[in-house]
Amino acid sequence: MSKPKPLTEWQERTTPAELPRHIRRNIAPGENGCWLWTRSRSRDGYGWASLNDRTYQAHRLLYVLLKGEPKEGLVLDHLCRVRHCVNPSHLEPVTPRQNLERGNTPTGATHCKKGHALTPYYGQRRCVPCKNDYESQHRETKRQYARDYRARKKEQIA
Repeated sequence: MSKPKPLTEWQERTTPAELPRHIRRNIAPGENGCWLWTRSRSRDGYGWASLNDRTYQAHRLLYVLLKGEPKEGLVLDHLCRVRHCVNPSHLEPVTPRQNLERGNTPTGATHCKKGHALTPYYGQRRCVPCKNDYESQHRETKRQYARDYRARKKEQIA
C-alpha cells in the first residue's frame, strides 16, 4: 500500500487535528475563510465525504465531527453561500423554511429557466413541471432499455 498523501502547510495549520487525515487532506483554502471540499460533489455542488464506510454530505459531516449533531429538524445553512464550503463556522443550523427563505439557490431565483414558478419541495425549491418532465423521460428511457435488452436476449436464445 502506498504512503498516504501528506497534508499541506495550510491543512496542518488550519484544519483541526481531531478530523481524520483523509478528510483534512481534501480541504483547500478559499476566499473569505472558506474551507473548500476538493473531492466529489453532487450535481447541486455539495461535497460528498466518506467515513466508516458511509457517505455523508461533507459540510454536514465536518459540522457533526467538530460541533456536534444539530438539533432534530434543523438543516445547515451556508452563510457564505458556497455550497462546497465545509468550514463549520460558515454553517448555521436553521429550519428548512428559514433555509428556503434565505435563498437556497445562488441567485435567489423564483422561476426556472423555462419560466415555471419554483415551489417548496422537501425543503428545497423545485420546478415541479420540469421535474415531472424529467421523470417521464427517464421512465421512457428505462422502458426502451428494457425492450432492447429483452430483444438482445431473444436473439441470443434463437
